[in-house]
Amino acid sequence: MKFSEHKFTIDKQYETVLSRKIDSFLASKQHTKTHSIQLVMVTTNGITPNEHSKDANQEVTLDDLFM
Repeated sequence: MKFSEHKFTIDKQYETVLSRKIDSFLASKQHTKTHSIQLVMVTTNGITPNEHSKDANQEVTLDDLFM
């Protein structure tokens, strides 16, 4: 979960970190090849849409959790 007083912005550097995490999981023995990987960002206020946030399949905010 990411905390920010405003919407969380994924920059180029953090996009690289997320890509490495996905690649590491794909290469691990925990990943079943028949299942897809979904990147879900859980944040307090959501994510800022930009060219680096396109890899996030879903986003969940605090409002979604406490409805």
